[in-house]
Amino acid sequence: MTLKHRTFSAVRWTTSVAVVRTLLQLAQMAVLARLLAPEDYGLMAMVAVVLGFATVFTDLGLNSAYVQRQEVTPEQRSSLFWLNVAMGGGLTLLVLACSPLIAAFFGDARLTPLLMLASITFVVTALGQQVKMTAEKALDFQPVALVEIIAAVVAFVAAVVAAYASWGVYALILGAIMSAAGGTVLAWLFLSHGWRPMWRFKWADVRSFLGFGGALVANNIVNEFNRSIDLLLGGRMLAASALGLYSLPRQVVFQIQGLVNPIITRVGFPLIAQVQADIPRVRSIYLKTLNMTSATNAPLYVGIAFFAPEVVSIVLGDKWLAAIDLLRLLAIWGFLRSTGNPVGSLLLGMGRADLALKWNLAMLCIVVPVLWMGSHYGTLGLAWSLLGFTVVTFIPGWYVMVRPICNAGLLEYSVAALRPLLIAVMAIAPVYFITLPITNVFLHMSVGVLISAPLYLGLSFLLNREWFVAMRQLASP
Repeated sequence: MTLKHRTFSAVRWTTSVAVVRTLLQLAQMAVLARLLAPEDYGLMAMVAVVLGFATVFTDLGLNSAYVQRQEVTPEQRSSLFWLNVAMGGGLTLLVLACSPLIAAFFGDARLTPLLMLASITFVVTALGQQVKMTAEKALDFQPVALVEIIAAVVAFVAAVVAAYASWGVYALILGAIMSAAGGTVLAWLFLSHGWRPMWRFKWADVRSFLGFGGALVANNIVNEFNRSIDLLLGGRMLAASALGLYSLPRQVVFQIQGLVNPIITRVGFPLIAQVQADIPRVRSIYLKTLNMTSATNAPLYVGIAFFAPEVVSIVLGDKWLAAIDLLRLLAIWGFLRSTGNPVGSLLLGMGRADLALKWNLAMLCIVVPVLWMGSHYGTLGLAWSLLGFTVVTFIPGWYVMVRPICNAGLLEYSVAALRPLLIAVMAIAPVYFITLPITNVFLHMSVGVLISAPLYLGLSFLLNREWFVAMRQLASP
């Protein structure tokens, strides 16, 4: 099978798992948002911030280095595995020990037992992570997709059952634990192909991976700060209920990124790594993946922005109506943020995690005071400051990270990223206003989707045929 065919096969399977997992998570959200209170989601948001930072250290970036490296010996693989397990176990113990201190930082003692339970996910995930990465390294995404779909189903069932049993926020914690456990068990059953790690660990086996992995970890730490600083500051300065009102529409936005962006990042990274010596080809792959990411995200985010009242009412329930304006602002932010994700695949595939680190460090120095000031004006102030920061840094991001790596010009970069946004607005905006007389929220959104979806496809065929052709190739056997 050629690299092109392997790539499209990988994209199809990552698309399948992303769609199924996102639908399950949206279904879970729709059920749990009606059973749980905003305060529960606020507490979970604080837990998620801690877990996000700790996750950065689970493998020291060595799994990404493992994928990027062309040749890996069996001895190196075994040593890498045991180092992953040791790091996962160490993080579990660290979070267990620090839970009371973290709870004190946020000013909520309820976080202590939540963090202790959630810490289990680190060691559980570490036991199966490298097995998954081996399959992804080979672009063998079919079994990976099946494993992740089944794990998502297990997590969904566990969380919903726990919520109906009145477990409150612990239902969300249980879902996370079952997702990690199911993914690890299934990975060993279906992805290991009989491989077992040797009972050996030598520092010499992993030392050569640390240059790449170390820079990647440092970058991921800073990137996680940039990604979660709004929740960190919100958890510190806002009440749990206010943070929950902010975090759930934020979660809706991230569900879209979880649907689309892994398709690009998980496939784009190993694909660019395989052709990294051919700069024109790297540039072509990056621009195509950027266009595909933007064109697939744009109608979803624009649709959410226009139909925010309907989305909140249908997905979250009427008790979340105060989050409508937040959802609109965060949807626009989510789209702009999504256009930056393919840069990660570009830099990792080219072995330039150091450049990403420099950029994220610079951004961190700016975003902290911006969001800190925004948080003084409540949840809307936090959302507006986050959106403004993302808009301002769009062009500098190209100049620092894209232009020097693959020689992509500003015009072609902007066209690939923003043309789909304009097409989506052209397709959705008139449909939304024309259908406003429909008072039933479900009917209004359904009619809007049924009309705007083919309109977007038609306009894309005329104005962005490259994406249209790529999607047709993706759908063909």
